[in-house]
Amino acid sequence: MTTHRRKLSFILAVYVILAFTYSVVTPIFEASDEVWHYPMVKYLADHGLALPPQDPANPGPWRQEGSQPPLYYMIAAVLTSGIDTSDMDLVRRINPHADIGVIRPDGNANMIVHRQEAETFPWRGTTLAVHIARFFSIALGLGTVLGTYQLAREIFPDWPMVALGAAALNAFLPMFLFISASVNNDNLANLLGNLLTLLIVRLVKTPQKRQDEPAVRSYIRTYDVIGIVTGAGLLAKLNIGFLIPLVALALLVVSSRQRDWRPFVIGGAISGGLTIAIAGWWYIRNAQLYGDLTGLNMFLNMVGRRAVYANLPQLWSERHSFTQAYWGFFGGMNVSLPEWAYVVFNLIGGVGLIGAVGFLVYRILPHPPTPSSLDREGETSSRSVQNRPVKVEWLPALVTIIWPAVTFVSYLRWTAETPASQGRLVFGALSAISLWMAVGLVWWLPGKWQGVVMTGVAGYFGVVAAFAPFLVIAPRYELPANETGISGMGTTGIFREPAGDSGLIKLAGTGTVIWENEVKPEDYFDVWTAWKIERPLRRDWSIFVHLVTPDGVIIGQRDVYPGQGLLATADLPEGRGWLKNISVWIPATAYAPMTLDVQVGWYDLQTGERLMLPNGDETLNIGQVELLPRADDENLGVPNPIRINFDNQIELVGYDMSDLSPAAGDTVELTLYWRGLTRMSQGYKIFANILDPQTLTKYAASDGMPVNWNAPTSTWTPGDIIKDVHTLTVDPNAPPGIYETEIGWYLQAEDGTLPRLRIVTPDGGMADNYLNLSRVRILAADDTP
Repeated sequence: MTTHRRKLSFILAVYVILAFTYSVVTPIFEASDEVWHYPMVKYLADHGLALPPQDPANPGPWRQEGSQPPLYYMIAAVLTSGIDTSDMDLVRRINPHADIGVIRPDGNANMIVHRQEAETFPWRGTTLAVHIARFFSIALGLGTVLGTYQLAREIFPDWPMVALGAAALNAFLPMFLFISASVNNDNLANLLGNLLTLLIVRLVKTPQKRQDEPAVRSYIRTYDVIGIVTGAGLLAKLNIGFLIPLVALALLVVSSRQRDWRPFVIGGAISGGLTIAIAGWWYIRNAQLYGDLTGLNMFLNMVGRRAVYANLPQLWSERHSFTQAYWGFFGGMNVSLPEWAYVVFNLIGGVGLIGAVGFLVYRILPHPPTPSSLDREGETSSRSVQNRPVKVEWLPALVTIIWPAVTFVSYLRWTAETPASQGRLVFGALSAISLWMAVGLVWWLPGKWQGVVMTGVAGYFGVVAAFAPFLVIAPRYELPANETGISGMGTTGIFREPAGDSGLIKLAGTGTVIWENEVKPEDYFDVWTAWKIERPLRRDWSIFVHLVTPDGVIIGQRDVYPGQGLLATADLPEGRGWLKNISVWIPATAYAPMTLDVQVGWYDLQTGERLMLPNGDETLNIGQVELLPRADDENLGVPNPIRINFDNQIELVGYDMSDLSPAAGDTVELTLYWRGLTRMSQGYKIFANILDPQTLTKYAASDGMPVNWNAPTSTWTPGDIIKDVHTLTVDPNAPPGIYETEIGWYLQAEDGTLPRLRIVTPDGGMADNYLNLSRVRILAADDTP
């Protein structure tokens, strides 16, 4: 075995070990969307591979994954069909408050509440089936890594070091390992997409026909394989369809090179016919059931669309989550690597990208020939430093450039419609991406340094990938310690289950700590609470922490399962105690200053029932905190300093309200402080409403140009502060309750439309076209505030 083959074997072996580690360390259903992917596998296994019809009103436990092409699920179903998985609902107990896609300082990352006894080794039931499906995914990932190596050898046959580097960058990529060790149809799509890229490259490299060679017969096997892989790919994921034009282009290149129409016509007929024969039935089914060949509309109806289609500034603002989810972003997109790890990864990726572009430019430009200098393993030697002796066949190379570009553009189109800024979605082109990253990292270096740098980069990938399961993933799912000492603490409250149940849960006084005595908007407020089960509870109860104004308006709220989602009260035995922080987010528009009560309580998410205190109360005050306004850094002299950017034209810099608890029929003076950010040629109108957020019924409204029509925006001087007062008269018939105060800007266009200005987030993204200020409580007309 040659040296580079031994190195390849080492890379593949390390990949298997790492992927197996991720598979075992990551709790089941805690990988990206696995909680939805596996139920699809189970359904097919239980129903003889029959597919479930999709219904947004009754999504089923597989949710949007039932709209995905089914090949991965079918194979996994066959592999697990002999296992009794009737315990899935017992094992797959959803954490209803999980912060999916959001990182909170107090945790709550787990998507299910785990029953340890059902998940420990030796595996059985659903746990066993999930792990078998994961091992199937690992095998698919191994094929992708091998395909990356083969693709690099096809493009650079005399540069095996780059092929090894590309394979290592693929194999040791933490996010690739994480996804490859999960139940996810992306794993089959990644293999087939990258394999089809390799097949297209080999097809493009078809030499000119020899005089004694049959015109087409020797290549029919190639057309068969391409057709089979393309058909399987279209049954794995829709994005494989974007490779079909590249297949057609490759066949056209072969026909042109051989000056024979038959490769294009016969090759297209064979590969296309096989593709349709393998995958066509699924697309016909979509058309019959949903009136849509791809089923994408049903998928979007299930998963949900963005409220507003994302524009380029919005997509650019999501670049960090994209790169995180390319390098390594675990759990439900809520368990991240340390920030320094992303900085290093981004530096490596940036050098690789710039270097790859530099390589292509350098090879395109004319240069005087230099003698080739290769060592016996085929690696460039130190004698070739500037003019690389690397042959580039441009048509095959172009395939590996076009496919990542097409993949990225299709990703942008997809994530513009549904929130999915995840770099892992481009892994269908990972072989080509890894290839060019490897080239970009080393081509400009002296030959003796190329191997050193590539080994160092691959080593960094491998070290991060090796430690992440133990130092990043596993700690997020560790159960809170059993705080037995809580029994000696003073009791500030005992909550009791409703009549018919007998459970008691105690809040220990000295275990309740409010670390801060003041907080500001856009801060987290931390409360540490110590609890003990006095008598076992029969239901799974959620704990809430509310920050409440003197008028009873909730300013900040946090609802979680105990132990930040890691515990379920129905599981906890008598005497089980825990101490855990709960972090409550203060909204940016929270009205200040005021004193807020800190209240805790428990409720049943399914029924809305609450645990009761002995005096009949449902909430317990455990302290107070002062909500202070932000610092007025610019000395503008406005109340409640704030920075809300409307379309880079107008900025809200502060606001004031005369009353947060008006009675029906009363008036509220809402004072808004504006600053123009640019010269405006048009006169925008502002609306201010007090409305019911559920029905959107307005119970007070103001609409017009600022300052009672006396300060049109077309007359503003950028930088000047405009004091704009709105009188909101509450409808005398307004029912008592909590309502939103909503403001926004719009233009009365000549075509009769009323386009609104959208809010620009600090990172340049585009948010809603309205802003909610402080909530208000409307009292009955005869109530005294």
